[in-house]
Amino acid sequence: MNDGESPGPVPALEESLAAWDEQLAGLERQAGATLRAAKKLRKAAHEGTVAGFPAAVAELQKNAAALHAALGDVAAPEIDLAGAFADGRFLAELAAAAAALNVTVVQRDGRVSVYPLALRLEPRSQAVRIGRRLERRIRPSFLAHHLRDLQQRPNRFNARQFLDRLLRAYAALAASRDPAWQVNRPGEGPLVPLADIYELLTLLPAAAADYPLEEFLLDLLRLDRQPDARSGRGHRFELGGSTGTKGAKRLSAYDETGAQHDYYAIRFISE
Repeated sequence: MNDGESPGPVPALEESLAAWDEQLAGLERQAGATLRAAKKLRKAAHEGTVAGFPAAVAELQKNAAALHAALGDVAAPEIDLAGAFADGRFLAELAAAAAALNVTVVQRDGRVSVYPLALRLEPRSQAVRIGRRLERRIRPSFLAHHLRDLQQRPNRFNARQFLDRLLRAYAALAASRDPAWQVNRPGEGPLVPLADIYELLTLLPAAAADYPLEEFLLDLLRLDRQPDARSGRGHRFELGGSTGTKGAKRLSAYDETGAQHDYYAIRFISE
């Protein structure tokens, strides 16, 4: 490159990996040919086909030389993954690859999700965290297929277990809003902001790391899809809107189509 000449565009991650994949496929084919030649020579030795020795040795040497040359050309592509994570190139490639599979990658409010999964980029680990699992296989086309498979898995969400967790935090906060309400008595509890409940659930730093807001929001969306769910004690629940919920912070979750679902507060009802 001449002085003053600007560098060319950085190849897309998918493009770089696809080219290297193709190169390695050629290397693999040559390695296979070399192995077959070695087996042919060994077979000749095993059977004592003396007349075929020279040709078999020459074939093996030819393939081995070709393999050696191919190995000399192998070099991992230079990939600025940290830069691609930081400037949005990686997510743009992943979103495009996912869209081709009818999978929607949602990037809003500084969060990334593929319902019912929350995604976080981990530059230090050169990986993508899917839920709580660290995924190092991050070629956009591969990761898009993996996300589609995860999205199509049977729903394992335990609404009762989630409600029980919410109810414990709710009971601690509801008393200040309605001193007359008690968790074991029949009646309708007050609306309690979900943001306050999440704050209580993740009061310890380790708890916040283990249960990020993205996962909480997706759990709310899962719960919203099971309106007849009950807590272990038999409580019904209602997800309330902003009206009448003073000071409630809006929490937004995004479904598999990218549609936004807003949540403000919850109340429990004992019958």
